[in-house]
Amino acid sequence: MGGILQVRVSAWTFDEKEVSKRWPSLASLVWEDGTFITPARGVMELAEAVQTACHAELIDKKKVEALEDKAKTAHDTLQKLRASLADWQPQEADKLTYALEDNLDALEDIAAKF
Repeated sequence: MGGILQVRVSAWTFDEKEVSKRWPSLASLVWEDGTFITPARGVMELAEAVQTACHAELIDKKKVEALEDKAKTAHDTLQKLRASLADWQPQEADKLTYALEDNLDALEDIAAKF
């Protein structure tokens, strides 16, 4: 890396509309009611929003109880993804993107029952 120009390994959601299509119940739960406001609504932001909504009890307590274990797992996966990106480990980050999406699939299954 240069003194001014830095190289980063990063991950982002290409099309945020796809997030609401794949995880509609979960996205609605944390974003559509206006409780949790964020400028970006990508995959990583959804995992963060679900964890925050559970931890801060921004959603109904019974919903928190149903989601909190899987939300923690998703958040832990997100943290590992961020760490692998920071450590310039793109192959590990790639594996973790699939794991994070699987975590969100599991959370969607729960949220769809509300």
